[in-house]
Amino acid sequence: MKNLIDEKQITYEDIKNFYISSEKIDEKIGIEYERISLNNSDFKQADFNNIFEIIKNFSKLNNFELVYDNETIIGAKNNNGSSISLEPGGQFEISLAPSENLSELHFVLDNYIKQLDILAERFNIKFFAIGCNPKITYKDIKILNKRRYQIMANYLFKKGKFAPIMMRETAGIQINVDYKNAQDAELKMKAAILMSPFLTGFFANSPFRNNKLTNYKSIRALAWKYTGVDRCNLFYKNLIDEKGNIYEQYIDSILNVPMIFIVRNNEYIELNGKITFKEFMKNGYGSYFATMEDYLTHQSLCFPDVRLKNCIEIRNHDSQNPEIAIAIGAIYKGILYNKNATNEIINFLSCLNSDDLEKIGFLASKYGVDFYVEKLNFKGYEIVKRILYLAQYNLEPNEKKYLDWLIDLVTSKRCVADLLLETIK
Repeated sequence: MKNLIDEKQITYEDIKNFYISSEKIDEKIGIEYERISLNNSDFKQADFNNIFEIIKNFSKLNNFELVYDNETIIGAKNNNGSSISLEPGGQFEISLAPSENLSELHFVLDNYIKQLDILAERFNIKFFAIGCNPKITYKDIKILNKRRYQIMANYLFKKGKFAPIMMRETAGIQINVDYKNAQDAELKMKAAILMSPFLTGFFANSPFRNNKLTNYKSIRALAWKYTGVDRCNLFYKNLIDEKGNIYEQYIDSILNVPMIFIVRNNEYIELNGKITFKEFMKNGYGSYFATMEDYLTHQSLCFPDVRLKNCIEIRNHDSQNPEIAIAIGAIYKGILYNKNATNEIINFLSCLNSDDLEKIGFLASKYGVDFYVEKLNFKGYEIVKRILYLAQYNLEPNEKKYLDWLIDLVTSKRCVADLLLETIK
């Protein structure tokens, strides 16, 4: 792929070839797992210096290589594709190399979590597997000294009232799946997008904010929804409402998003939304012209729930305990790696257009799974139950167990946040 990321002016075909070159025959699942970091004694923001020490110690234990942004430690990685990293407000992310085996992912995730929790205790830090910081708000959370984050914070704050909450307070779980070709990518993208608001509601796990119970089951989902209309949610309505080549549809949508910055010689040049990437490709910006690296940076600054990169990233779940994180991966493995199941989901939900999905997404953030979808004549929990049963049916016998208790939960018409709320009654 290296030849696609040279410092040369790119064309539309170059971008399309990036997605073609990312096609794989694999059927692996990757997981990116975030948790909130807080000081264990007073529940204020965890000191970045202490988090850096955790990263250093973890790296020594696991032979990871430290990753820097100038002088700031921003994470660490190994040669197998796994990494740890920091989000803007100090949220701690574990990213696992993709695997075909859910049990392997579960073992590695548990192992890393145990190590990190032991190290965190040594440095007076506590990690919380929850979708939004329950104790402090963005006003009391400093941003990591990473240039990308500083620029994003300044720009997005002007575009969405909840952008500071999204960047500094929220933590989520992302599932990555492979695609074989454009047709396969289209089916998987559409199925994931159609399921996303319902699974957002079921895995809602952030009803608290600023030491108070809110009126929402997922403040995280709400914050992402109001971060920026031109780069979040379903800004690519064409993927749902129109037919066409998925690569071209996705590229066309990304090209019309305003640019935030480009990087040259390790220096950040801020564009502050002055031009779209389409305009950048056509006219350049000052003495700069569009490169493949610019496109890859730009697409990573677009935040839909389902994102197409060198894999399909499904990003709409609140942080949970590791068992649930693996179960989320099991759902997508059971649905998206079985063509019949993928088509069944698309056929079941195909009457929903992009406007419907936007509305359902809001209902999910507020009510979890206890809402009615008129077009389908089903409650949210009935739709989730059908998704879970279909996924479980297509999993390997030793993987079906991951969904057993989740099926029991949705059968009782509850989401994950409802379990949390029951503990305070």
